[in-house]
Amino acid sequence: MAKNNKKNGAIELWGHEFNKAAEGLDKSEVVSFVTELLKKNETLRKRAEHLASLTKLAEKTIVEADNVAKQIQEEAEEKAKSEAKAILAEAEGQGQKIIEEKRTKALARANREAEDIKAKAQQQAARILEEKIKEIQPELKSNAKTLYEELLTQLESLKKQVVTLEEGLDHKLSQPPAEANRATLETNKADNDFLELLQPVEAPSEAEPEWKVEVLPPIDLTQILDIINYLDGLPQVARTELIPQMDKPIIMVFLRQPIELIDILETLPQVASVNEDKTGAEGKPRKAQIELPRQTVPQQSN
Repeated sequence: MAKNNKKNGAIELWGHEFNKAAEGLDKSEVVSFVTELLKKNETLRKRAEHLASLTKLAEKTIVEADNVAKQIQEEAEEKAKSEAKAILAEAEGQGQKIIEEKRTKALARANREAEDIKAKAQQQAARILEEKIKEIQPELKSNAKTLYEELLTQLESLKKQVVTLEEGLDHKLSQPPAEANRATLETNKADNDFLELLQPVEAPSEAEPEWKVEVLPPIDLTQILDIINYLDGLPQVARTELIPQMDKPIIMVFLRQPIELIDILETLPQVASVNEDKTGAEGKPRKAQIELPRQTVPQQSN
């Protein structure tokens, strides 16, 4: 490390010239000390370089850690948003499901209530109908009895006429020829009258009646027969027919001459109200509906 300079007696150490003094230091000690200093300096330099490397590594690690933390934060935020959307969607689906369940239950409850109301209405209607039937049964029985009695009366009248004719025939046979001829003429006249009574009324030329009169409840057979008898007595009426329906009997009216039946029916005491049904087709029989006066049914004593 030391090199002598012969010109001026200088000593070169570690690449540097030192002047030689008369009283100088021990060269070996100086060399040893300086060498030791150089080693320490080298060690410090290497440590400084190592520390610088560590510092750079730490800075890089911090930057990477910041980036990783930022990425983790972004991923966490995205995940949180996605989970929030999923929660909201699930909540919305649950809410819609709850609404559908509520609506289904409400509809089922409404249907049950409607069925209950319908069943109660049907029961009430059946009860009212039964009460009405019980209410008009005495009237129907009374009308049927009256009609039966009238038929029996007519039958007895016919029997009497037959007996009268038989007696006239016997009397004619017992008469002399001259008187017998006169009696025969009288008997033939009586026979013709009786036969005309038994013969049905001649039907009109039209295939259908001119009027169909529908009798609305309540039904009173006596009043219906009175109406038929009155119509049969009119000269314009050829004949009448009764269609005996239980709920709404129909009186068929065949005419010889046109009449305004509505005006005639309105004058009868057996008719409370009359309305013409003008919904029928052109050329068909005219239709009318009548209501009979309501009569109070006497209460039967027990």
